[in-house]
Amino acid sequence: MTYPEWVLRGLFTPRFLGLFALLVLVVAATTMLGFWQLGVAQDEGRKQAVAAAAKLARQPLEQVTRPHAPFEAELSNRPVTATGTYAADGQVLIVDRRLGGRTGTWVVTPLRLESGGTVAVLRGFVDGRPSSPPEPPTGRVTVSGTLGPSESPRPTAPALPAPQRSSLDLSALVNEWPGDLYNAVIVAAEEQSASGTATARPIAPTGLTRVPPPRLDAGLNLKNAAYAVQWWVFGLFAVWMWWKIVRAERRAATDAQAGAPDRPGQDDGPHRDAHEEEARV
Repeated sequence: MTYPEWVLRGLFTPRFLGLFALLVLVVAATTMLGFWQLGVAQDEGRKQAVAAAAKLARQPLEQVTRPHAPFEAELSNRPVTATGTYAADGQVLIVDRRLGGRTGTWVVTPLRLESGGTVAVLRGFVDGRPSSPPEPPTGRVTVSGTLGPSESPRPTAPALPAPQRSSLDLSALVNEWPGDLYNAVIVAAEEQSASGTATARPIAPTGLTRVPPPRLDAGLNLKNAAYAVQWWVFGLFAVWMWWKIVRAERRAATDAQAGAPDRPGQDDGPHRDAHEEEARV
């Protein structure tokens, strides 16, 4: 019997079927636990990145970046403020967005800054596909929020009636909005009246739901990542132990088959010596 044949035949014995079933359970469990810990490592890394960004002091947009400057990775979720006037005639609607299980549209409005330049403000989310956006606040407004990047264009998306769009592509808006455009989007968390009075007055976003900051591309939490690797090592160890048991059984069976029966006359040495001694006498 060849070695593979012996292994296959041995696997179908009740003992090895039980061991193999246990191995499958252990490997499946350790694999799933490893991927679970990897997911935890990603979530923890993202939480740490968001927490680190939130600890940064909120600064005016003009002190953080400038018009047409590239959007650097460290700008993601950076807290900023911007003061200016909304240009209602330049609003766009970004369709097919989801928020908490709802499908709807982003309302994006250009804010013309007092310091010069224009920045896109993601004011909020509305259900469905409205044909026209809600009117933004009039007069001087101070927007507090976090920075996010532009989106890539979707060349295969169907044509949409204005002001609807399939993506928040600033490279397309730069030719439509007047002034120097910032290569960043402010995800609005709060809007306040900036009419010059001593007390700022919050502005409620009528008909809008605020959009949470974008998710960060963050690294892994090393502690949880190590746990994931540890679970996978346990799975490999289980496979190695199972293989050792199979090898040990094979060696035991081979040794048993290789043991030769007693040869005839093997133990006749002393008797033969006695007969020879009698013959000599």
